[in-house]
Amino acid sequence: MSSPQPPVPVPARTTLTWDVTFPAPTAPDQPLRAAAEGVSPALLRRVAGFHRAELTDARFLWCEDGDWALCHLELSTAPQEEPVVTLRTTPLTGPPSGLTAREVDIISLVALGLSNRETSSRLGTSIRTVTTQVERLLKKLGQDSRAGLSALAVDRDLIRLPIPGGVEHRSGIRVLDIERHAATVVGLPVARRSRRHHPATGRAGRPTVRIGTIVVAGAFAADGRESARGAALAVRDINALRHDHGRSVEHLTVHIDPFDPASVEDALAELTEADVDAVTSSYASALSPAVFGFAADFGRTFLHTNTWTRSVDAVRADPRRLGHVFQTCPSETAYQSALLGYLRGHRVEDGAPPRVAIVELDGYGCAITDDTFTARVREAGWSVTSTHRVGLTVEHVDDLVKEVVHDRPDLVVVSHLSVETAAALQNAITRHRPHQLTYHIYTPSVPGFARRIEHRGGQVIWSTVTGRPDDPLGLRFSERYARAFGVPPGRSQASAAYDQVRMVHAAFSITGSLRPEAVGAYLRDSAYRGVNGTYLFASPGQAVSGYPYDSGDASLSQPIRTYRLSTAGQELLPLPA
Repeated sequence: MSSPQPPVPVPARTTLTWDVTFPAPTAPDQPLRAAAEGVSPALLRRVAGFHRAELTDARFLWCEDGDWALCHLELSTAPQEEPVVTLRTTPLTGPPSGLTAREVDIISLVALGLSNRETSSRLGTSIRTVTTQVERLLKKLGQDSRAGLSALAVDRDLIRLPIPGGVEHRSGIRVLDIERHAATVVGLPVARRSRRHHPATGRAGRPTVRIGTIVVAGAFAADGRESARGAALAVRDINALRHDHGRSVEHLTVHIDPFDPASVEDALAELTEADVDAVTSSYASALSPAVFGFAADFGRTFLHTNTWTRSVDAVRADPRRLGHVFQTCPSETAYQSALLGYLRGHRVEDGAPPRVAIVELDGYGCAITDDTFTARVREAGWSVTSTHRVGLTVEHVDDLVKEVVHDRPDLVVVSHLSVETAAALQNAITRHRPHQLTYHIYTPSVPGFARRIEHRGGQVIWSTVTGRPDDPLGLRFSERYARAFGVPPGRSQASAAYDQVRMVHAAFSITGSLRPEAVGAYLRDSAYRGVNGTYLFASPGQAVSGYPYDSGDASLSQPIRTYRLSTAGQELLPLPA
């Protein structure tokens, strides 16, 4: 099958040229002496591998610190005392032929002759993911076999070094033999900039940072709009502040319905195709396991507000695979702590203890009850009348609520993610017991909840683990958001998404690197002050701590916010003493 012509790589800077010399060692095992003027040790080892493979000409792709280049090695034919290899690097704006970085790795391993199973092992991903990526490569490059992909990789110089996992045996492909010999190099050759050329100065590579934002749609579209707008506002602010030599942000927004597998697959494929440098997200990875799996496999910095404790546990258990995943809010355990704090502040000293009934979404980071919950409620001076676990939708709302309020509890707690379901539960509570005090977990933070509920004298209290205060930062953000979109922001996801984009861009800017390892090291070692509070990822699970329940230091954590909603509007309640 004939293949389409590849797009011509566009150099980001003028080609740089070095003459690399190989002094003859005085003993067979003597290391080559090291001197590199502008060439990294890793790249010099490939030049030495080229020399040891006794090649005269070779080309390959190279990517270091997020900067792509096409490297050309050529053995000098001029008579000299010491062998000289000319290294030319032509910086590129990204991977050639419209490929992503991961697709370049895949096609390089296909050229090495590895199976999908072997490839998945080397890349730390699933066989299914590799199979899908190979199929996508075949379609994209107009090939109908792995042999065609291999030939194309060689013909178009699409093999990138270093090869993940290395090369153990002779391959018959010159570039792969470079990698095999590079593993045996002791010491480094001498590289000096050639005076025959006048390379341009400046850092090579793509001049922008690409950030992708996963926006939840379907039943969670109201929250998705908050995330999309908050992230977009952050990008606008960053690009407005950027100086001539700073990196601007390219922003890609993808929408997923977490319960539509095709929607999830298409969105994640779009992020992969765009080769984004980082991904921000709300709680999509709690609703769809595929999103969390993507975060692990994609390998780029991934920020989320998925409060599910099991996500934090996964990062703690496997930091090598998930060290680039960060939870930008406290976990669901903080919801329980905030509720208990509220109960302690409203206990009755005399008479029978007040009673609380619980309605909670089963899973998805919304479960606040556990084996110790009843005992902890009792210690707070209250008792639990009933606990009801529900799904994302509740078919017979009135029947459920009749059971909930049957014992006339002093407080009904509703922990749910869906605005529609939470509002339906609240309205049924109001119908059956108009003055019932209710305490919601998170959902009233979403715009539209207040418009959906009926106010008949009762009050709604709610808490959120990542929330916007009414301090100068919060007020300034609210004003800019309202000017940009014509409506005020909600209390949680808009400012959370804003902070995520600003924080990861700061990490890129300060480290000067697009590598997840460098960005992750910065995020773990630094504290970032955003609209919603301070982000510090010092714990092994890489999640933010909540004040005052997870941490007693308000300057290094996010305050757990509690609000009151009534006919008079919203009111931020003071933190417990």
